[in-house]
Amino acid sequence: MAVERVFLLLVVLASIPLAAKGQTCPDGYSYNAGLCYRWTETLSFALDAIDDCASDGATLALPRSQGEHDYLTSLVSETILIGVTDIFNEGTWEYSDGTPIGAFNKFLPDADYPNTAQIDCVVMSKDHAYMWKPSSCSQQQYGYVCQKDADTGIPPLVCPDGYSYNAGLCYRWTETLSSPLDAIDDCASDGSTLALPRSQGEHDYLAGLVSETILIGVTDIFQEGTWEYSDGTPIGAFNKFLPHAADADYPNTAQIDCVVMSKDHAYMWKPSSCSQQQYGYVCQQDADMTQFPQLECPAGYTGVSGTKCYRVVTTVDSAVTALAECQNEGADAVLPTSDLEHYYLKSLGLGTHWIGITDAEPHATEGNWVYITTGLPPLGAFNRWGSTANTDALDCVTMDSTEAFQWAPTNCLDNHACVCQKDPPDQCPPLVAPENGAVSGSSLPGAVATFSCDVGYNMHGASTTTCQADLTWSNTNYPTCIIAQCPPLSTVPHGSLSPVSHPYVYQDEVLFSCDTGYNIAGVSSITCQADGLWSDLMPTCNIVQCPLVTVQLPVILSSGGSPYSYQDEVTFTCADGYAMDGAASATCQASGTWSDEVPTCNDIDACLATPCDAQATCEDNPAPALDATCECNTGYTGDGLADGNGCSAVQCPALTAPANGAVSGTNFYGDVATFTCDPGYNLVGGSTRTCQADTTWSGSSPTCTDIDACLANPCHAQATCRDNPAPALDAACQCNTGYTGDGQADGTGCSDIDACLANPCHAQATCRDNPAPALDAACQCNTGYTGDGQADGTGCSVTSECIPNPCQYGGTCSELSPSGYTCRCRSGYIGDNCQIGCNIKYHKFPVDQFGIHNGKCYWFSRKSDRRKYKSAQTFCSSNHGGRLVIIKDKNKQSFLESKIKMFQIGSISKWIGLNDRGREKNFKWSDDSAFDASVYHNWRNIPTGRHKNRDCTAISKARDSKWVLLNCNKIGQAFICELGTPFI
Repeated sequence: MAVERVFLLLVVLASIPLAAKGQTCPDGYSYNAGLCYRWTETLSFALDAIDDCASDGATLALPRSQGEHDYLTSLVSETILIGVTDIFNEGTWEYSDGTPIGAFNKFLPDADYPNTAQIDCVVMSKDHAYMWKPSSCSQQQYGYVCQKDADTGIPPLVCPDGYSYNAGLCYRWTETLSSPLDAIDDCASDGSTLALPRSQGEHDYLAGLVSETILIGVTDIFQEGTWEYSDGTPIGAFNKFLPHAADADYPNTAQIDCVVMSKDHAYMWKPSSCSQQQYGYVCQQDADMTQFPQLECPAGYTGVSGTKCYRVVTTVDSAVTALAECQNEGADAVLPTSDLEHYYLKSLGLGTHWIGITDAEPHATEGNWVYITTGLPPLGAFNRWGSTANTDALDCVTMDSTEAFQWAPTNCLDNHACVCQKDPPDQCPPLVAPENGAVSGSSLPGAVATFSCDVGYNMHGASTTTCQADLTWSNTNYPTCIIAQCPPLSTVPHGSLSPVSHPYVYQDEVLFSCDTGYNIAGVSSITCQADGLWSDLMPTCNIVQCPLVTVQLPVILSSGGSPYSYQDEVTFTCADGYAMDGAASATCQASGTWSDEVPTCNDIDACLATPCDAQATCEDNPAPALDATCECNTGYTGDGLADGNGCSAVQCPALTAPANGAVSGTNFYGDVATFTCDPGYNLVGGSTRTCQADTTWSGSSPTCTDIDACLANPCHAQATCRDNPAPALDAACQCNTGYTGDGQADGTGCSDIDACLANPCHAQATCRDNPAPALDAACQCNTGYTGDGQADGTGCSVTSECIPNPCQYGGTCSELSPSGYTCRCRSGYIGDNCQIGCNIKYHKFPVDQFGIHNGKCYWFSRKSDRRKYKSAQTFCSSNHGGRLVIIKDKNKQSFLESKIKMFQIGSISKWIGLNDRGREKNFKWSDDSAFDASVYHNWRNIPTGRHKNRDCTAISKARDSKWVLLNCNKIGQAFICELGTPFI
């Protein structure tokens, strides 16, 4: 059934015609391999030849391959100048566009034609089979060939700035050496990827674009040893890896995850490190198909220059049903025959879909793919096979969206969408809109296409062209859109404009400004409009005016008159008898304000010349008078003039010194007399009097009295003070009855006489001094003694054997009858006087919680010392070589229970030295002896079965203190350490 369906498919579908992309050259240029050439036989110097080529938008010929070199050789018949020079870097030849010479060059041997500093140009020498020969740029003339790219009809907007176009893709080569991660990030910033060459055409274009080894988007970082494209799609039938024979030289290891197109290996693909090397790289993205010239296609079909016309059929069905739908409307099954057609179909946004290729009989044999319509011609060099392997069951082909739309052998009965294809109707080549313009109208024979320009642009050339019967346009000199220009602008007197440009074009804005001291009158900017006129008139710059200056006497305006303009100056003076306060002139400023305010004229103050005596007051006489009046101050007399008899002070009568004192100072006005007393006397009254303006003294004279030294409290509180008469300044101090000392407050003072110092009491009595004025002491026998306590009386005799306590370390003493005593020792201590103790020998333990049983010491942990089982074992052994307690009889169990109660640790379980951690159910004590239940045990239930994770024994916190099994790692258990004897 599958064969019948395929046969039906083969007989119903029509053939697919092939089309080539047109490329054109300007008049006078010949075409070869995407380039246009113009040979000029006229001999010229290098600079003239370069200028001539540049006038066409061309350069001197740049032969970069053997094919281009051979074409130039066939084009000319004389030696020609080419675009190769070392003028930028002496001794380093490069193309005149700044790109380096690649692997291809045709230089003659250096020894025959050396390069010198005067040799900066290169010719293809007819005398040397058109090999490249260094030559002078200025001393010889040559013919030359100009070169430019052919017009592909592809507008520049299909690729971003900096990208070149080829067959549906855009490329950007970066020569800067970078790490792969940096290269990937750079490409991603443009919405691109590293170059992904999936066909021979794409590979060849990349090899022609670059001149150095480049990084491409092939990696095995996702699955070591499996190469795939960096977008995750597999490597298809096409790849350019170095042959397997070279693997030994270029092995793929875990550190080799990237691939380069190696210049040293004819740009074959070579595995390389992603982290240890840097490379140039090419970024790639799909061309913007919406910017291509559109074909005129039948209704429902679309296409661009260089493709067929296509219609997407979204219905999903088998190859026979889906592709038969195309035949029903006179269309063929789609078959991409170029990379451009491949990428245009991809841009239609359809998923995986059928294309018109088969290897089914009767038109083909298994594995020999042909056009599905006729089987002829056989599939040519162009193909986009992906990674899917062909089998007998796969007789049709899809463009697989999961493999970047590479071709995939597919079962003809699978369900997919399809694309129908028709040849475009006969029509003239698509027109490219002029830059900054548009073109509209049909491209069919007889139709007229109309060109238009954007706002602000004027058309130069014919605005229409007609599609002729021979499918050429009647007018091939397509118009251009030239930006509108506005008239030149004149200079602005006393001002400037920016920018200064010629010409001014559409949307240019000119800003005006005025010189300092001038104001703009009119608009501050104008804009060049689409009609070539300015948006407004030019402004003018008018000089700044300052306001009228008015003055009032005594200010006089001595120069300048209105109107006042920028930089005008006015001057001011004052009337007689007046002095100026402020500037004597003012200047009109650029801001329209005066540089200074009008000054003031003030009456000249004659007092400033100091005409009066220092003790006189000066009063200026009003203008126009220039003198002053002087009057002596209070307390002074005279004419007050500095150059007269001035002012002299009045005099008071002489003062008398007080008894036992003295007075000092003079007696003129304002003088101060000072009173003092002889040593041992105190001044009573004011210490000074002042001579006043009325010749009298202020206040009254003081007196001198004997100083009472006792007022300063020089004696101790228990001493009596008696002042020593003047001139003495001290006092006599005497301690009161019952006290002894020097009596001085700042000496030994007076202290109670301690009668106990004479030892009046018995040795077993306590002496207490009776306070002054008493001179004796009280004696009292100590506890356990009786008597009057006096050393010279009955003294003190013993009354108790337990006083003082003979029991050590907190032991309790009890008297025996008729004499003697006994000691009850604390837990952990033994001996007649409790002098032997576990804590004495085993002092490393943190607390004194010991017990003694059968001559051995046992230590009981506190709640705060809780540990896991192993940690408890280590604690016991590290402190004097102890171990967890071993219990082999009931007496010992009872002893332990009593101490647990005493030390109040019954509320938690206590580890003992019994476990079966070594082997399940094989219990051993901490001294490695075997547990024998027949000897003694305190289990509630003897453990006979498996008890996983419960291998360590503890005395239960329950009241019965039975043994229980616990997890050895259970946190928070107390424990009991068994030690040696308490004897040291």
